[in-house]
Amino acid sequence: MAKEADQKLIEQLKLELAQKSAEVAGYKTELTKISQKLDSLLSNLQNESDLLAKVHRALVPTEIPRIPGFEFSRKFLYGSQSGGDYFDIFEHEDKFKFGVIISSSSGYAMSALFLSLILKTSPMLEAKKGASPHALLLQMAKELAVLANDTDYTNVFYAVVDRRDYTVRFCGLGNTAVFYMTKDKVLKQLTNSTGPIVKSYSDTPSTGELELQPHSKLCFATQSLMDMLGNDTISRILSEKSKAGVHDIRNEILFQAQRKTGLEVPLRDQTVVIIEIKDLGLKLAKT
Repeated sequence: MAKEADQKLIEQLKLELAQKSAEVAGYKTELTKISQKLDSLLSNLQNESDLLAKVHRALVPTEIPRIPGFEFSRKFLYGSQSGGDYFDIFEHEDKFKFGVIISSSSGYAMSALFLSLILKTSPMLEAKKGASPHALLLQMAKELAVLANDTDYTNVFYAVVDRRDYTVRFCGLGNTAVFYMTKDKVLKQLTNSTGPIVKSYSDTPSTGELELQPHSKLCFATQSLMDMLGNDTISRILSEKSKAGVHDIRNEILFQAQRKTGLEVPLRDQTVVIIEIKDLGLKLAKT
């Protein structure tokens, strides 16, 4: 009797084991299906991200205008994982003025929205008609805030240089490093007016003003470089390289960032723009 009971127990255990094996096989099948769907979803998302990155790269300016009395150096490095930097240097309809706009976003999607505002119509056209920097950025922020998701953001800094009196009027929203260094190595950081453009942005930006001196320099660096190096390191580079040319300063900032990460290609976009003001011409009265 004991032997028969043991045999029945063994048969019952075999049956339960077979049932469990069948359940495990079913789980594996479902997991495989889920994994395949997830791979497909991630692939589609990657394809969309790659497409946005390609569009983004196509829109980044490859040339800058030649403006008497100013020397420019700029470098835009694409991130291997994410990006969203943009910059442009452009002349206004008033040929005595030119603008510099530099931005960094949480990703290509937000950057694409930002670029669509530039391309769409009014923002740059109004800038060329003489709208103040803060008015331009406020208009862009209001339009962008409606489209942004909870985790989206855009940092943007816009400056207008007037060669009549060699002043620069500027406004920054968010986290862009902008420094001004005189020929006597006096260094000043231009402060951003408000936080970045985010969903439901409701801040009130303002326009600052600075008078440019001969043989002085302006340095613009996006958030990824700020996060990597910090204001102190960028300030030190500018001070130590105060007599160097704009290209040498640009290269040193990027080299220090690369040395800190040990990566040949940064994870996020990096953008730096250096402008040197040469000998000033005759100042003209504003009309």
